[in-house]
Amino acid sequence: MIDNVIKQYQEAFDKYGNSEKSVFWPKGRQKERFDALTRSIVKKKFSILDFGCGLGHMFDYLNATHDGNFSYHGVDVVDSFIVQNKITFPNTDFQLIQDYSEIQKSFDYVLISGVFNISYFEDLEKHKNLVFEILEGLFSKANVYLSVNFMSDQVDFIQEGAYHQNINELLRFVSEKLSKRYVLDCSYMPYEFTITIFKDQTIKRPDNIYKNE
Repeated sequence: MIDNVIKQYQEAFDKYGNSEKSVFWPKGRQKERFDALTRSIVKKKFSILDFGCGLGHMFDYLNATHDGNFSYHGVDVVDSFIVQNKITFPNTDFQLIQDYSEIQKSFDYVLISGVFNISYFEDLEKHKNLVFEILEGLFSKANVYLSVNFMSDQVDFIQEGAYHQNINELLRFVSEKLSKRYVLDCSYMPYEFTITIFKDQTIKRPDNIYKNE
């Protein structure tokens, strides 16, 4: 089924080229999404894994907001995206992958935008289980935090083939399998949300507050 998702992105790229429409964001608003994914970054210099990098829009955003004080690694399953990115952003680290398990290095921040919005399987439960498996695998590669956005299931309409994540199910998974320290951000759009999951759960005593980088 993942091959069908790749085909959809490929067909969109063939139609729209180097455009946000090719990664199924026809209405823009990438800045709002990227703001939510990155607003907890506190390091002055840091490394980024952009999982499902699409056409490198996150790289452009980070250059504008963090003055190039970061090392970037973008990965995607769509060959045309990676080929285009190497033309648009020469000397930048983009890699074609088939599976998240190919990622060996760790990064300060793991960012995932829009990757799970199209269901990989007709069985949505199967898709959800794979999403949670990928999150667990990629969280192990995050030194500071993993941040991911989803479409909410609190909507009036769900397009066929789309995946809308139930927040309560996600929070249960995160708190049981990943970390009890996280930020849920539902503030920037009515039908989308971002969760940022922190690796370090060290508590500063006697203040009883979490340690910050």
